[in-house]
Amino acid sequence: MLIFKQFLMIAKPYWLSRASVLSWLLFLITIALSLLLVQVMVQLNSWNKAFFDALAALDGPLIYDLLLKFIGIVALVVVMTVYAKWLQQWVELRWRTWLTERFVGRWLSQQNIYHLTLRDEPDNPDQRIAEDIKLLTTDTLSLIIGLVKSVATLSAFSVILWRLSGDFLLPLFDGVQLSGYLLWLALLYSVIGAGVTHFFGHKLHRLFYQQQKREANFRANLLRSRDSAEQIALMKGQQREKAQLDSRFSDIALNWKALMAREKKLGLVVNTYHQIAAMVPYFAAIPALMANVITVGGLFQVKMAFMKVYASLSWFIFRYDDLTRWSATVTRLGQFVEAMERCEHLATDASRPALHQQPGQGIRCQALSILRPDGSALLSELDLQLAAGESMMIQGPSGLGKSTLLRTLAGIWPFYQGEYQVQPAGVLLLPQKPYLPTSTLRSCLSYPHPELADNQPYIKALEAVGLEFLSSKLDEEAEWQARLSGGEQQKLALARAFVVQPETLILDEATSNLDEPTAYLLIKKLRDTLPNSVILMVSHQRHLAPLFQKTLDLTPQFEEPVRPTRQTVDTPVFA
Repeated sequence: MLIFKQFLMIAKPYWLSRASVLSWLLFLITIALSLLLVQVMVQLNSWNKAFFDALAALDGPLIYDLLLKFIGIVALVVVMTVYAKWLQQWVELRWRTWLTERFVGRWLSQQNIYHLTLRDEPDNPDQRIAEDIKLLTTDTLSLIIGLVKSVATLSAFSVILWRLSGDFLLPLFDGVQLSGYLLWLALLYSVIGAGVTHFFGHKLHRLFYQQQKREANFRANLLRSRDSAEQIALMKGQQREKAQLDSRFSDIALNWKALMAREKKLGLVVNTYHQIAAMVPYFAAIPALMANVITVGGLFQVKMAFMKVYASLSWFIFRYDDLTRWSATVTRLGQFVEAMERCEHLATDASRPALHQQPGQGIRCQALSILRPDGSALLSELDLQLAAGESMMIQGPSGLGKSTLLRTLAGIWPFYQGEYQVQPAGVLLLPQKPYLPTSTLRSCLSYPHPELADNQPYIKALEAVGLEFLSSKLDEEAEWQARLSGGEQQKLALARAFVVQPETLILDEATSNLDEPTAYLLIKKLRDTLPNSVILMVSHQRHLAPLFQKTLDLTPQFEEPVRPTRQTVDTPVFA
């Protein structure tokens, strides 16, 4: 029941929305075509009897007439099958598009993409969005349409099978006879097969879940190796990376072997069951044939009707692999949705103090305590105030929570107590490792804001940070994170501040890869270019301190949690 609850949680928002109206129409047309196809199969069943009776009677003209009729039936079946599949794929695409947009939007909203990393993040959310949504939409529609078609086939051919065996009573015991025994035989055969199939295949759910997880882990490791290609090459870590990738793939192979073994057992059962089923109607109909209750054509009609009823009743058996894969997919997506819900609850928890924002008042913290995700204190009762146009450097040993303080002020760290306020717009945080999206250089410099049509702000920014050689490449799309050195990446990130000109600029070791004179020059240029902006910087480069009006030293004098009660130091700003 948990799986169906998770499925409804994922599917209901789309199928009950106005966006699904066309999808409902296409889906209902697909169902209608599938039901019409069943009716055509009924006609083909009647054709079977007529054709084989004509063969037994050596009635040439009738045989050729029936062959022409067969061509028409086949053409109708082909057209209806192809268009039913085509319409189903349209529904899959529309549903997958909607789900992907919603999942990506939700993942990237309310800081979920970051908050998920702070708690027990579901493994590989990228794979859940890219692959699991595809599997969910494809398998769900295929299973539902297949089930509807099976129910319709069962309804239509059960009547035929009952009628064909209804006039002949199968003697079981003295004085006991069974009417419609072919239908009861198909039902009994299918129920036994379903039980045996579930016995051999119930462990497939866990194996499919693990296979999807391990495949995703392997792909994630490959991407990390690619993104860190230079570092791996410099450290000559190729063999270590290969060992890690081999280990990840060994996990895939190990689970795959278990999956193979389980599917082999299931395959032996299902295929044996299916092969025997092909002969069961012949043996079962022999008494009726010997009693002249049915003709040779009737025997073939019985065979087709029995197989249709048997296949419909065996839908669970033949789709068992698909059902277990579907259930694993629903579980993975359900876990992802639940994890995002926990993050959203964390972000809107009423017990946490609200974020106070007042224009033109810079940054102010009052009794602000920064917490770890487990609730323990990292920094306690921090008080500081920066007016618009003021700057501050925060210093102290690594691990005290300086970067976490900056993330709190940037509005992405949810674990705090007390109050703080920042200017309501224009906060830009530049971390030690810049994020440079794969895009044009113009887009990279504007990130996350829209691009500017004018080239001059970009050219001036590049010249200010010493990257004027990139001025001609504004519209070139590249992987800048791979093309540029660590220092050049930090320069490009600082150039972003010249372009965006935020009201509040937060720098977290943003010049750590630059030499001292260059770092000093660039920070001074930023101070001069953004005279009305609040600039807050964490750095171990103490030579930059004279550029800031205030310095906050968080060096602890007591045991944790750190209580930064020392007075901030006003430092002269060098001209």
